[in-house]
Amino acid sequence: MAVLGVAITVLMWSTLATSVDLLHGAPTLFVNGIALTLGGLLGLPWVRHWKLPLSLLLSGSVLMFAYHVIYFFALRFGDPIGVSLVHYLWPIIIVCLSGRASSESAPGNRFVSALLGFGGAAVACWSVQQPLMSNVPTSSVSQHLFREVAAYFLALLSAFAWAAYSILGKRHNSVSSLSVGAFSLPAGLACLALHFATSGWPSLPAQDWLVLVYMGIGPMGIAFYLWDFGMKNGNTGTTAALSYATPVLSTMFLGLHAARPLSTTLWLGVAMVTASVVLARPGKSTGVEQNERKRSILHT
Repeated sequence: MAVLGVAITVLMWSTLATSVDLLHGAPTLFVNGIALTLGGLLGLPWVRHWKLPLSLLLSGSVLMFAYHVIYFFALRFGDPIGVSLVHYLWPIIIVCLSGRASSESAPGNRFVSALLGFGGAAVACWSVQQPLMSNVPTSSVSQHLFREVAAYFLALLSAFAWAAYSILGKRHNSVSSLSVGAFSLPAGLACLALHFATSGWPSLPAQDWLVLVYMGIGPMGIAFYLWDFGMKNGNTGTTAALSYATPVLSTMFLGLHAARPLSTTLWLGVAMVTASVVLARPGKSTGVEQNERKRSILHT
């Protein structure tokens, strides 16, 4: 059941970068606020499960807020294909960070897989920048490079934020997956508060509202609940390995949306990123770990 939920999540998350790119003219904080608030409202029927320790509520909400705001700004600043691939280093970050505190994977494998993953992202980003640089005037090259590097840095920060959020959920197995709305709703309301503190209600076409509603119900709604359930009740490495289908699918969707050919070098980078988790894949869970997961299911 956990594996199926992660697979559905991967499919929905693969469309997130394309959805954000479709809303390129809409204010970033407003987009985040509407989508996260919708996702949080989905959990209201199970509000009785929202009884959480204050420290967990604050840390989860802050990470939810930080991840989306940083990632969406990165997509606005840089080329979405390169930014998306850097951002999708979060599965290998999960494996590396969680592996430090457990025996799920060998240290040597974590190092090699991280090197391969980050190297693949660098290759993919270089492939994306080559055709873009040829169209940039000489006088604007420095400015262009600064924006792209800043976007990639923000994408990496967002990857660490989501990895931290995912590990936080796994370390609180007794907390129901239905409580995810307790993180999404405050994060969404915070985004809306910041937006309306400096701007008014934006005028968006009907198509943009359809995309916003889809984001709130799908990639930033149902997907969160399924992901939280998968992280708590599934093997961390298996979950991360499944999630590495996301950069491949996301790149395909972005390429189709941009209507531009994707080079062999780009796909080489995607393949390196995908292969990196295979090296970090852990062995079978121990009996103690399996018993802990069974107990956690009873609380969800």
